[in-house]
Amino acid sequence: MAKDIEQLAFVLHRRPYRETSLLVTFFTPDYGKQNAIIKGVRSGSKSAQAKQAWLQPFQGVTIGWRERAHRTSDLVSLRQLEASRVRFPLMGESNLCGLYVNELLYRLLYPGLESETLFQAYQQTLYDLARAEERFHQAWVLRQFEFELLSELGVAFQAETDHFHRPVRAGETYLFHLEQGLFPRSELADPEGAQGVWVSGDCLLKFAQRSYCETCLKDWKRLFRYVLSAHLGDKPIQTRALFKD
Repeated sequence: MAKDIEQLAFVLHRRPYRETSLLVTFFTPDYGKQNAIIKGVRSGSKSAQAKQAWLQPFQGVTIGWRERAHRTSDLVSLRQLEASRVRFPLMGESNLCGLYVNELLYRLLYPGLESETLFQAYQQTLYDLARAEERFHQAWVLRQFEFELLSELGVAFQAETDHFHRPVRAGETYLFHLEQGLFPRSELADPEGAQGVWVSGDCLLKFAQRSYCETCLKDWKRLFRYVLSAHLGDKPIQTRALFKD
């Protein structure tokens, strides 16, 4: 039996489709990623221009469709598309950070799966980015979102205990291996030849406690980039190239 569905959604990705339409990927709380063709939105009419304005990043929209028991396509046929009052005005580098978050979701999130917790984390991330005034604050917001996304993917790592289930020590340096976890540098026979990424125990513990530390930002960035790279494959994240060093 068909079921009518209505969801608050955000645009993760859009690209031209045929002459006047767009193929849009939405992010919703109860149905994850959903793809839809928005017809006539590039026609140049006033109504088309209005819809174009709605289909911008970080602008919430209300979408509706009829869910059928047996779908033969990954596309939904929208019956409703309306602007929402939910909007996050990101400017400058905060805007680039938001686009990076969108690209991660577009690339890594499984389609069609309920993601209410991640959806809430996404909105909180956009809110925090809108308030962030410095690059290091933006970086802290991104690392927290990356952790939430990895948790959603089922690959969150343990930052408080090592491979041997011993508590992480603040004064130690650890090698993080993607499949085996954390190994103290002082106990490795050949630390220089080991595979993985190095991170200080102090920074691991501070992240586990969600305690902001500016000096840990490089360690956290290196750690999360290493973990995410295993799921992103060889194709680089395009928005990273937009950031100035």
